[in-house]
Amino acid sequence: MSGNSQRRTLASLLPSQAQPQATEAPIRRRVAAALDVGRARIGLACTDARAEVALAAEVLTRKGTRLDLAALVPWLAQRRAEVCVVGLPPAQADEAEGSHRLCRQFAQALANAWPVGEVWLVDEADTTAEAHAALRLLGRSAAQRRREVDRFAAKQILDRWLAGAPAERVAPAAPTKGTP
Repeated sequence: MSGNSQRRTLASLLPSQAQPQATEAPIRRRVAAALDVGRARIGLACTDARAEVALAAEVLTRKGTRLDLAALVPWLAQRRAEVCVVGLPPAQADEAEGSHRLCRQFAQALANAWPVGEVWLVDEADTTAEAHAALRLLGRSAAQRRREVDRFAAKQILDRWLAGAPAERVAPAAPTKGTP
């Protein structure tokens, strides 16, 4: 059999569905970062340059929202992120000042401080437990897991977003009258 007929035969065996379908939302195929925001630390994750794979990046120790944003905005620019996904914990009925509210407020502050990118909220339920389980499978000790869990939880959040999980856009707040 000649090389050309062999190629035609192999090509005819491939189903037409082998090609990527255009049903993916284009928003999910941009360079993105994710944050697992907590009271003491922020876990950071980012996609690869082709926006296909989520990678656990690092952990930022919290120093207050203003200083955290001063560190995060250049970090996002360095990675050429177009999107930042912030994990949103489930709301608790008895939680007036809880994690849900903290993450919503942080996402709004980020949207205001980073006007060149988009900020989205994605459900982060169980991401910390999933990150602990993954680190346990990798053989990490309890102490190592405590140091790394936030960045791996951020990776879980980014994986969810890349997979098409429902997301809520956080728009920058409109400037108030009298502000430039």
